[in-house]
Amino acid sequence: MASSSSGKHPRYRGIRCQGGKWVSEIREPRKTKRIWLGTFPTPEMAAAAYDVAVLALKREDAVLNFPGSIKSYPVPASMSALDIRAVVSVAGEFASDSGPRGRRRGW
Repeated sequence: MASSSSGKHPRYRGIRCQGGKWVSEIREPRKTKRIWLGTFPTPEMAAAAYDVAVLALKREDAVLNFPGSIKSYPVPASMSALDIRAVVSVAGEFASDSGPRGRRRGW
């Protein structure tokens, strides 16, 4: 579950619990702006969405939640927030297939 007061997951990067759902977002490198990745029913789905975004933004410097899944993640057309958000839903569905099942909400 979420850690004490922050709502952050103790195991996965880039996600937190908000109102009983898991949200994922990432800060753009060298900027204060964040890219909202979505709201998910499970932490695994939110963590997979974060992985896709961090790979697009940080490439070889990326620290992943699921390093064994790197070859199965979709690749955004560019590093733009719009392109990254367009492919994170696919990653969330991948996580739902390999982990707890559930329907994605908030998209």
